[in-house]
Amino acid sequence: MSNECKYEINTKHGELLIVDEPLNYEDSKQVCESLSSILAPMNNEEIIQEISSHLTPCNATAYHGNTFPRQRDVMKWTGGLETYRNNGKWSDGVEYNDTLHDNLFMDDAGPMYSLTCKTAYLEPTEKLLAFDSCSDERPFVCMRLPVVPEAKEDRTTHLFIIGLAMICIVLFLFQMLRFGKCMARGENKHKRETVRQAADDLERRALDA
Repeated sequence: MSNECKYEINTKHGELLIVDEPLNYEDSKQVCESLSSILAPMNNEEIIQEISSHLTPCNATAYHGNTFPRQRDVMKWTGGLETYRNNGKWSDGVEYNDTLHDNLFMDDAGPMYSLTCKTAYLEPTEKLLAFDSCSDERPFVCMRLPVVPEAKEDRTTHLFIIGLAMICIVLFLFQMLRFGKCMARGENKHKRETVRQAADDLERRALDA
């Protein structure tokens, strides 16, 4: 073996973080969370095939600088599934579904009724999963899910909205101005009629006298 062990691998499903140190399920989950990731949710054949293809024999480097072979292909790797009393949920939030997920396990054996936590582990050479206790210590694979980019703001639409708002404001002010002029004309007309009526009254009084 001449290839070095890889610990961070980019895939279309997300970034895989391979941790060779055996830990139980809960500790593995906490390590993944500290790495801003989750235990790899091995809930479809494509993901299992992808992860298995990267768990191959490699050369690891010890603290003192020497290298040693690591047989990742024959190790059992904890995945992101937690089951309890025949109910399960994958680490990405997907509920365990017998129809969709039983065929991912050896002998199509889904989660069995248990009063204790059960988790799934991957056997890379078989490219299949199996169940065991959450307390068992195994190496594990974390996954950083791809970040969905936020939709970029459409500058044209933004400018259009601003322009439309400005037009509405101008029209409103114009209508207010017209209304003010109409009111002024109405007041002037009323004043003229009042003056004319007063003049007529004076004229009638002069004639009567």
